[in-house]
Amino acid sequence: MTTDFGAADKRKAAGYEFLDMLASVAFPFMLQLIFSASVILFADSGDAAVKLVALIFGELLLIGAYIIFGRQNGIAGVRKSVQNVTKRANSDDLKAHFHVGEYALWKGFVIGLMSCVPFALFQLINCAVPNSVCEFILKYAFGWAWYPLGMAGVTQWLNFIWIIPLTCVHAGAYFWGGSLERKRQQQVAAAAEMGKKDKKGKK
Repeated sequence: MTTDFGAADKRKAAGYEFLDMLASVAFPFMLQLIFSASVILFADSGDAAVKLVALIFGELLLIGAYIIFGRQNGIAGVRKSVQNVTKRANSDDLKAHFHVGEYALWKGFVIGLMSCVPFALFQLINCAVPNSVCEFILKYAFGWAWYPLGMAGVTQWLNFIWIIPLTCVHAGAYFWGGSLERKRQQQVAAAAEMGKKDKKGKK
């Protein structure tokens, strides 16, 4: 099939890729909001023990969620890679020829980083121009990054550090999910090949 795509097609494919990664960001981002507005919010309590337990438990829940969704994103990426091999051979599908949605380790980092962009924007504004609106949003929506160092009373600029572990957790889980799916695909292929040999043997 023809693969003579122009600059407009490349831009369109880049847009599709961005939207695909944005869809992968949705659930991790929503869980940031949910855990920050529920469990982690208790870190604003006056009781030191409650603060510590709420913060640790909330952070562990968020990390667990990133592992689950990172793993699933990796699995989905490998499955899309396999599907697109067939599409590229039999059609002019733009997404298939530009590998949209396919597994790539860098996407594990980018998806994790994209999920932290809203936090980074509000934190940057609040660092540059401290205001009650941004502080409220940071506490209630992004407590996972606001409270750990905020409780220690250090500069808010250090809150950006928490983007790194969350991004790396997603990337690690993405790699893990991709590895698991590749092994599964290999086992399926091996079983299919074995079945073909058995049929030939019976003939």
